[in-house]
Amino acid sequence: AAVVAVPGSGKTLTMTERIGILVKKHGVAPENILGLTFTRNAAQAMRDKLASVLNEQANRVPLLTLHSFCHSLLRSEGRSFEILTGKDQIVFLKKIMQKHRVKDLSTGMVLREISLAKNNLISVEEFRILHEGDKTMAKIGDIYEIYDRKKSKKLLLDFDDLLFEVYHILNDREEVKFKYSQIYSHILVDEYQDTNPAQMEILRLLIEKSEEGSSFFVVGDDWQSICAFTGATVANILNFDRMFPKSKLFILHRNYRSTPQILKACMNLIRHNVKKIEKTLESQNDDGGQVIVLESSNEEGETISMVSEISDLVSR
Repeated sequence: AAVVAVPGSGKTLTMTERIGILVKKHGVAPENILGLTFTRNAAQAMRDKLASVLNEQANRVPLLTLHSFCHSLLRSEGRSFEILTGKDQIVFLKKIMQKHRVKDLSTGMVLREISLAKNNLISVEEFRILHEGDKTMAKIGDIYEIYDRKKSKKLLLDFDDLLFEVYHILNDREEVKFKYSQIYSHILVDEYQDTNPAQMEILRLLIEKSEEGSSFFVVGDDWQSICAFTGATVANILNFDRMFPKSKLFILHRNYRSTPQILKACMNLIRHNVKKIEKTLESQNDDGGQVIVLESSNEEGETISMVSEISDLVSR
């Protein structure tokens, strides 16, 4: 099932109540439920809300980020590695580029292209074929290959590798895929609109061997998709009913957080989207102030205007 939850409609509460019903009404063991989200803060928020629903049983439910889940799975399958991330990852790649005299490309650009490739499950060989004839991308393909080889020698994985490696383990090893589909008979995913192709394929593989009585439950909102720059594809939620023909779609229209004026402004903007799940933002909150529109010619001007406006509102 997919729950399309507009902003402020209580999607985290929906997730935790769903887990509570599975445990208390249907007798599902907490350990057989897997709750996935995208940030540690979101996972902690879900954990805090679940505590009031399941009390001491809440700690037995695995509530993880997708990357943490992949990290745990790889460890469980006997993989030894250290995580390469942040500044260390940039320095690591920069040294490779310096050694191979790559001066006309920025480290950030190369890292971004490699990351997008991994999040789309594109190997080095496929990357080269995809960008055949493009000298710049061919050069990035060479760096991609060296970067992966050197990480492998040092037993290092970056965050994108966690997804890439888990996908291949589940795809190539039937017994592993079957094992985890048996362990996690009920999978719930928060912020589903921000899943990328690699994450979607991992989820698909986890539920592929699911037996009768299992469930796949996602919560998200195509109107809140903000991570396309990292490789996320809103098509995962837009096409949910096509990917899972027997699924049901539920829409939570009511916003408990914002004023009608804010929701009206949001609706006026979002109605221009060509591809979207039709829904209406509703609120029973009292009227608030009119929405303020700030026009700026650049990012710096925009920042200054916003800070000035906030300071003015706070001082009133």
